[in-house]
Amino acid sequence: MKKRKVIFGIFISAIFLIAILLLVFIKTKNYNETIINLTDEEKIQDFEYLCDILDGTYPFWNEVAERGIDKNLVYEKYKNEVHEANTDIEFMELVRYFLNEFKGYGHLSVLDGYMYDLYDKTFALGLAELNDMEMKRMKPWYDVLYNPISKETYSLLDSSHTGFRSIKGLKNEYTEQNSSITAEQETREENLLFDIIVEDEIAYLKIYSFDFANIQTDSMKLQNFFNKVAQYPHLIIDLQDNSGGSDKYWKELIVSPNLSEAKAFERYFLVRQKSLNSPFLNAYFDESDILPIEKLPRFEKLQKDNLPFFTNYVMAKEMIYSTRDEKQFNGKIWVLTSPKVYSSSENFIMFCKNTGFATLVGTSTGGDGGIADPILLSLPNSGLIIRFSMFYGLNNDGTGNEAIGTLPNIMIKDDENALDICISQIND
Repeated sequence: MKKRKVIFGIFISAIFLIAILLLVFIKTKNYNETIINLTDEEKIQDFEYLCDILDGTYPFWNEVAERGIDKNLVYEKYKNEVHEANTDIEFMELVRYFLNEFKGYGHLSVLDGYMYDLYDKTFALGLAELNDMEMKRMKPWYDVLYNPISKETYSLLDSSHTGFRSIKGLKNEYTEQNSSITAEQETREENLLFDIIVEDEIAYLKIYSFDFANIQTDSMKLQNFFNKVAQYPHLIIDLQDNSGGSDKYWKELIVSPNLSEAKAFERYFLVRQKSLNSPFLNAYFDESDILPIEKLPRFEKLQKDNLPFFTNYVMAKEMIYSTRDEKQFNGKIWVLTSPKVYSSSENFIMFCKNTGFATLVGTSTGGDGGIADPILLSLPNSGLIIRFSMFYGLNNDGTGNEAIGTLPNIMIKDDENALDICISQIND
């Protein structure tokens, strides 16, 4: 009898302990994940606002459809899930998963705490590095990034890792430790790799990123290397793992020092002009440069069934000038490409292809070469910031750059190595 009482007492105590743990878990979960107290109605409003914006402005639906993705089915699926979202963090994660369904065409994504922090640091650098004209151009991005609702939301999100997590309930030592680890990792990672493949003949340079933050640290390293190999007949620049960054990097650190005369290049971009993207569009173009789509020149491979979505086009013509009396490197430049080449590294590849600055060797690139950073929009209730490219860039034949990328001068086969093929071309 006494044994039964003991067992019963242990059983009751266990239930009581489990109940306490559940209450603590629920309280902690709500504390950590409900940070701005969004109502169910506000979550739905934000989601529907986002869908309306994408329907009216996002220029890559044709590419999405070609991947077999039905956007309306995706909309319906996530609208139902947003109805079930219990916390702010759960809603934010759903927005991230929703946008991921469209495969990232044109940089389509939501900024988490980590990405917001990167933007914030880039703007801080820009204040010191960019000239007045460049800063004026960036004002529409600045206004969205630092609107009061978004600032409040992102001040409550953990920036030490990707994904969404509240800083509520996290120990200060944890976030500080993670931030310092991230900083140490970034410091340890070298953006540039230099090599001499054949002494006095072939030099090799690998650039992992055109990140704006690397411009200052990489500038002198590149100058010294170009001077060292100035009389080599060949320089191979490997961009196979470079997914972009800033056009300022390649224009000022690679192209301008190695030009004997100015190079001009032009490109065409389609756009659906709306009140949302007009400030971003006007930051780069005068009204007279934003032309009706009906006046678009003819292109051999332009997809005409894609044209009705767009209202206007722009022709971007840019001149890059030499910054030296004599160019630093005097030989032939080769550039290695891959599908990872994207965004600003894509722009560099297109410049090389259109002007003959370098010979491209590899596979077709990833695309999304543009003339402006992806636009930013803020959801009205949560302040979550969404980004995507507003421009639909065309290749010289009229194909979409996002879908096709840029074809290299020398295309390699799937089982071939771009560097090996480049060296064999040099030796032929």
